[in-house]
Amino acid sequence: LRRRAPAEGRVFQLSRLRCGPGAPDVSIHDGCFSPSACAEIHRLAREHCGRGDDGSSVFVRPPHNDVPLSPLENAIDSALEVLGDGGRPGKVEYWSRSEYMNIDAHADIDEVQLEEESALRSPERGHVLYLQVGEGLRGPTCVFPDKQIGWDSDDVGPGNLLDLVTVPAVQGRILRFPGGAMHSVPRPPNRWLLTDEEEAKLVEKETDEETDDEEEWSEFSEDDDPYWDDDDDDDVDEDVERSVLLFNTWSDDEPGPMGVNGDSSTGAMPGGIVLNDADAAAFSKAQEVRQLAEWEEEYGPDALSIRCNPGSEWRPLTLTLRAGDDEHDQTAAGRTDVRIKLMGTRERRVHPEDCVRVAGSRAALGLALEEEADPCLILLEEK
Repeated sequence: LRRRAPAEGRVFQLSRLRCGPGAPDVSIHDGCFSPSACAEIHRLAREHCGRGDDGSSVFVRPPHNDVPLSPLENAIDSALEVLGDGGRPGKVEYWSRSEYMNIDAHADIDEVQLEEESALRSPERGHVLYLQVGEGLRGPTCVFPDKQIGWDSDDVGPGNLLDLVTVPAVQGRILRFPGGAMHSVPRPPNRWLLTDEEEAKLVEKETDEETDDEEEWSEFSEDDDPYWDDDDDDDVDEDVERSVLLFNTWSDDEPGPMGVNGDSSTGAMPGGIVLNDADAAAFSKAQEVRQLAEWEEEYGPDALSIRCNPGSEWRPLTLTLRAGDDEHDQTAAGRTDVRIKLMGTRERRVHPEDCVRVAGSRAALGLALEEEADPCLILLEEK
């Protein structure tokens, strides 16, 4: 499937970007949450991350929920209302990340189902809410809308043109994309443009840093540190480079992700605890009454103070098409092979190797990956 690339710099409406027959659009909006709401959601997300085994939880959207929503869940639900998902009974899976790290290309899937049933199942839609962004940081999320579930699932080969959408991290911005679309966060942003030698040196450096961190924590004891104070832990945010809240919506007609529980703070039973029906009901009710009173006092009814801005204040963004269509970019000197690492096992990535190579304009890619705020669309060619 061949397409001629339009001239670089042309602006496309996001509503015209499709991810295949019948697939939902990629959309990007700015001004979704106020800076103060982002700061509080960041704090709540860090607290939530420490409560579960893997930092993720799931909730059922009102009015179909059996337990109340936490303030964090109310914030997510308010955004889904504006995005047009109001009243749907589907489940919402969410987690957060407050560290800027390299994330290889992958699709969000039901991890347990893959492990136990060797089946790949993805959510309906994925979302990224950018909460805190360090000064001068780019940290783009890169989405491959054409690549659903796994790299080779589309059954096309060399010469195929595919879309790459790059979305810089901007506070209060929400990125929404098809739940099965592969996506990545390269760190540094130009990582895909490094030579093989440069990449090998970077991996070696990252491995050394991870080893140093593990050794430092293994030797650390809170009891031996007179300055350690758990109460101060959530207030130390000056090192946060890129904080995001991630949430996936699962189809109304299917169960949510296997093995992911509700947040225990809402009255949902923590994983691993088994009680008889009467004790479980009493536990949930006591937890619900106590928490609802605390949450309403701090955030107002339904966490009003940290809900998203009205939809009228959201700003839908357009994509700048960076296609590298000038004369220089069609020469060998102007184009480059891009190495994209894939996450997980062969079964998960749906590709025999742990990386793929695509060709594209070096200039266009460099501009898009280092872009400060504008989302871009780049056309790449599979090798």
